[in-house]
Amino acid sequence: MKRLSLKSSFAVASCVSGIAALAFTVAPAAAFAQVPPPEFTLVECMQGSQSQNYTPAISLFARLVDVTGSGQFSSCLDATDPGIALGSFTITGNGAASCLMASVPTQNTVTWNDGSQSVIEFLGGVDVRPVGMTMVTLLGRVSSGRYENALAIKTMDVSSVPGVTQCILGGVSSATANVSLTLLRLF
Repeated sequence: MKRLSLKSSFAVASCVSGIAALAFTVAPAAAFAQVPPPEFTLVECMQGSQSQNYTPAISLFARLVDVTGSGQFSSCLDATDPGIALGSFTITGNGAASCLMASVPTQNTVTWNDGSQSVIEFLGGVDVRPVGMTMVTLLGRVSSGRYENALAIKTMDVSSVPGVTQCILGGVSSATANVSLTLLRLF
């Protein structure tokens, strides 16, 4: 067995570190990408807004609350239909809510600009702004209509949603938020 000299050890180490550096500069783009591959994105709406009303108003103690509202998605890009550019939607839901736990599941019915519809079931919502948060992501599924069975990801800027202190002091009867929507193919 041949022993490596100090000089040849440095050459091997230099080669190995060069390969490792090359792998590190190439891998992050593919290995750490957080954006889903384009073939999975069905439609993406980068801008939108919504307003919601709560009956009765959300207050300190948990009680059943009905949620109604509406909104608009704009700047939409559909991977298969360039004619889809925007959608308007209605919001309905009900569930127990209080100032400390307000996440009522909702159904959003989106009417796209071509007249087709998507019914999206969201697992919960953001009805009172969580302490220290300004952006929240909601997950749901398109239960029927256009894009049926797609995963729905709604991102909400909750900086204008009433916070816990405001809720405790006077209740929350309405809220508005800027939103975006992405629908992904699951399989």
